[in-house]
Amino acid sequence: MTTKPRKPDEESYIYTEGVDYSQTGKTSIWGVGDKDTLELLNKIEISGKWLNLAAGDGRYNLNLLEKAGSVVASDIDESALDKLRQNTPEELRAKLKTEVFDITKQFPFDDESFDGVFCTGTLHLFPTEILRQILSEIDRVLRSKGKLIIDFATDIKRILPDGKLYVRKSEPQYKAEEAAKFLRELFHNYQIQIRESEVPEEEIETRGFVYRFCCKFILLTANKK
Repeated sequence: MTTKPRKPDEESYIYTEGVDYSQTGKTSIWGVGDKDTLELLNKIEISGKWLNLAAGDGRYNLNLLEKAGSVVASDIDESALDKLRQNTPEELRAKLKTEVFDITKQFPFDDESFDGVFCTGTLHLFPTEILRQILSEIDRVLRSKGKLIIDFATDIKRILPDGKLYVRKSEPQYKAEEAAKFLRELFHNYQIQIRESEVPEEEIETRGFVYRFCCKFILLTANKK
């Protein structure tokens, strides 16, 4: 297992956590998953080949693997993907592939390679021009009639033990109303459904320090026309 973490470089839009995933146990460093996202994954039809984009250490990957024909889990941090692979039950590993790449660059896949794309906990970090580029690549690799599931955090608060706010470099700090409008614009050629939810305050331990985190988020499902 690769234990050397990929160091964050937020000025280059690399938002890794810089942690040794071999020391973080079986559960994702982000917990078991948001209730509404888990509910959606439970109910929605998932079949064929899926891309789990910016999968990290696999917070939702088993949910996808249990329903999809196959899953390509991708991330820029190889050590996170190693943990994901190690924690995948033997009976599901034949359906799993992993791919290390930077989502701000061209994806290493042919056009229309996937029946579905899933991405959570990531897209809100990028300024709009980079986000447009990422979503253009998602559109390119998604087949006609394919399905997209993303979440998009807004109104984020990270509170340090001394009460000060921790803001990640270059993070746009989207508000719920503007983000919903922006996403509708970006996916004008998709059939979309938007559900608004929130993450109650929780304690996060990463990068060698602890903070309290809460946010609203948009859970979007879209079908490519």
